[in-house]
Amino acid sequence: MAKALTQSEFNQQVAGLFSEYGADAFAASVGNYPLYTLFVEGDTVIAEPASSAKHRYGAFCTLALPLDDARLAEHMNKWLNRGEAYALYLSMNVCRYDG
Repeated sequence: MAKALTQSEFNQQVAGLFSEYGADAFAASVGNYPLYTLFVEGDTVIAEPASSAKHRYGAFCTLALPLDDARLAEHMNKWLNRGEAYALYLSMNVCRYDG
């Protein structure tokens, strides 16, 4: 059975993806999808592009209101560091790791 990533492992990998693609690439307004979603394959968090069939099943931050670039970057770092991204990852994969 697969084992869930720890929050530290998850956050470290996601922070790397934020650096590579920009944190804003993983955020979208309500009812929309971002350029990339967070998807876990094995023990690796990947950026799933919009062109992928799995994209819509990945984790991302839903924004209630539009934010300027500076506020969006701050919001995304808080989303990650407060554990909201990790909680979403776990909730989306509960069947995968429950056992």
